[in-house]
Amino acid sequence: MRTESPEGGVSTGQFAGRVTDAAEHFAHQPLTRRSFTAMAAAGATALLAAGCGSGSMSTAQPAGLTTAGQLKDPASPVTITYAGSAYSADDIKPVLAAFHQAHPTITVDYQSVPFDQFNSVLSTRLSRQDSTLDLFDVDMPRTDAYRVRGWLADLSSLFPGLSGQVDKMSLEAATSDGKLVAMPYQTSSQLLYYNKALLRKAGIPFPSDRADARMTWEQVTDDAKKAQAAGAKWGLLFDQVNRYYQLQPLAESLGGGSGATGEGNLTPALENAGWTKAMTWYGSLFKDKISPRGVPVAQTPDMFASGQVAYFPGGPWWAGQFTGEKTLEFGVAAYPYFAGGKAVTPTGGWSLGLNRATKHAAAAEIFMKFMALDNGGFAQYMPSLSVPPSNTVGTARFYREPVFSDPRLAGAVDLTKYELANTATLRARTAGYVEFEDTLGRTFEDIANGASAASALASATSTIDSAWAKYR
Repeated sequence: MRTESPEGGVSTGQFAGRVTDAAEHFAHQPLTRRSFTAMAAAGATALLAAGCGSGSMSTAQPAGLTTAGQLKDPASPVTITYAGSAYSADDIKPVLAAFHQAHPTITVDYQSVPFDQFNSVLSTRLSRQDSTLDLFDVDMPRTDAYRVRGWLADLSSLFPGLSGQVDKMSLEAATSDGKLVAMPYQTSSQLLYYNKALLRKAGIPFPSDRADARMTWEQVTDDAKKAQAAGAKWGLLFDQVNRYYQLQPLAESLGGGSGATGEGNLTPALENAGWTKAMTWYGSLFKDKISPRGVPVAQTPDMFASGQVAYFPGGPWWAGQFTGEKTLEFGVAAYPYFAGGKAVTPTGGWSLGLNRATKHAAAAEIFMKFMALDNGGFAQYMPSLSVPPSNTVGTARFYREPVFSDPRLAGAVDLTKYELANTATLRARTAGYVEFEDTLGRTFEDIANGASAASALASATSTIDSAWAKYR
């Protein structure tokens, strides 16, 4: 929140135009595992280089923007370009195939970009008012930042009745300044995976899969040390080790807030007791060698899958990989919280944004509706989906995915439902989110490498405060 992204996502893939390869299994990041192959990096470069024109972004709505009930397929063939980071070209192939069959006069040219390069690619293309880019993925916490930059068309009149069709938090994340400026299609949550064999060897009882019996981080730390003493290589490893998506709930659990406050959430709020205590604890995991230093995000799930880690906080998108390891004994429990604090889980995923400069607004809107709403949206076409769609119909279908019938995932569906309804917390809503997230990523790495939480958070506060001056 994967996806990212994820908000966190977790797919691997490569740059592609219109997709022709076979579909492969998807596992989020969030929103996705936001790492692509070298060809994906080359694809990002090609997409960036394709930008044309210059000048500041217009605030005008796209020509051809329709209103609710007026969507109509074009009579002549139209190609729309969609830059995405949530899914690889292979992952989204069956979705596009279904769309092309249902709407034969519209071709979607999908171009996948690694998450770490995605913002710079969008910035280059959209700030030039590049009309050759029609649609693009929007990492939900960046909605306000993109809206302030003038990159997002107002979709309020086109899709006025989304309440009840998509989950509440996704709709909130896609709304900025009272306007619907993105079409939500995917959300996310978190679980605590644990290795039964390692816990059994250490004489540690298995955690409960009930939300009302969730462990505290203090308990997890103690048991992680016991598991290591009994032979586990690592006691605890976060899925997204240096990402705000997964680490924000640590501070939130202790009352530290999102890290941003004030008008427009443009005042850093990192130097408080909650953030300091949470990050001090986080740093101790590496200092005490409970967690390994220097492991890239792309490698963390592989370490759990190979039996090296006792506890792994991560998303349901890893279900397919973990159940694919036939000898891996694992279970799932609720995402932990700090003693005396509250239960908080990450959420958020991806939305679709419509470029203000597009020359194919109507065709792009038809694809947005297909992707996010029609009969549950994209999820019905994607095999082995392991991340909840924002669409409520699609979410119900998601919970029936065959992967969740594996007994090792007992409780995963009920936990995900509960967390999305009760503990899910959006990331900071601010026009300065891009700078905020980038700075905190470096801050988390510094803390993991031995910097004191207080000094690292103070430095981050100074950096963010300076970067946000232009928005005030």
